Amino acid sequence: MALLAVMLTVVQAAGAAPDAASGSTTGDSATTAANEVVLYYFHGTHRCKTCRSMEAFTQEALETKFKKQLETGALQWKVLNMEEPENEHFTKDFELVSSSLVLVELNGGDVVRHEVLQDAWKLVRDEPRFIEYVQESVNEYLK
Repeated sequence: MALLAVMLTVVQAAGAAPDAASGSTTGDSATTAANEVVLYYFHGTHRCKTCRSMEAFTQEALETKFKKQLETGALQWKVLNMEEPENEHFTKDFELVSSSLVLVELNGGDVVRHEVLQDAWKLVRDEPRFIEYVQESVNEYLK
């Protein structure tokens, strides 16, 4: 975990946090405030219908329950292509093997904890359960 924090700090200092696509919250990670939560959706260059559904359902889950937190920046939603050179480090940082949702808690820009939402793939074909799972997971990080 310490190595992950160091690696993310180096990336943040270099300003390597790219803008996210698909209407997600953007901004330089180096300007991160204390006690922030970021939900990343990492995807590959070639995206299937299921991958696109995962992104859409997650966005819906966040906008319906966490609109205020998204507006204030207490919660950020970032969609990143993990195959782009500036994002490849996330694959190692979070031990990703495919498209993934990853919750990250930051304190003053340092990673406090992270969680790959493993059940997202199991639930993506059941939109209501998927949305509930994402909302419950985010809520735990915002406590």
